[in-house]
Amino acid sequence: MEILKVEKLSKYYGENETKIKAIDDISFSVEQGEFISIIGASGSGKSTLLHILGGIDKASAGRVIVDNQDISSLSEEDLARYRRRKVSLIFQFYNLIPILNVRENILLPSLLDNRKIDNNRVEELINILGLTEKKDKLPNQLSGGEQQRVSIARALMNDAKILLADEPTRKLR
Repeated sequence: MEILKVEKLSKYYGENETKIKAIDDISFSVEQGEFISIIGASGSGKSTLLHILGGIDKASAGRVIVDNQDISSLSEEDLARYRRRKVSLIFQFYNLIPILNVRENILLPSLLDNRKIDNNRVEELINILGLTEKKDKLPNQLSGGEQQRVSIARALMNDAKILLADEPTRKLR
């Protein structure tokens, strides 16, 4: 079953002679359960593509269909709901909330969506990712690798249909 379909997707910045083509007319699809990697040189549009698939950025042209829903035309409110329910993102630069501790950062998408918290799942992720001793710490009290693991736990917390990861292991050793 097809979970993601990208049709003639383009993202441009600027106009005329200053126009930069970050993504230019790409199409592909992903089946449910399939794992894909996007590789390319720095500045080749990988993060831009992930941001469009994740509903964070809008394409200049084309469509993104996730679970039979065209996200290209969703309102900002519907895109926020999409990001909380259908897709999880592991950001290259973590995007942790500085005033929230590890546990609260992991729970943030669930809390924003008013979902019942599965405390067993939270504790399982904290344990698996080696954050047990750090769960009450703020992001600035963590190493880069620990912050990355919090970002991974947050993305895994809600069992989204699609997991997008932008260099998820960059700080892990």
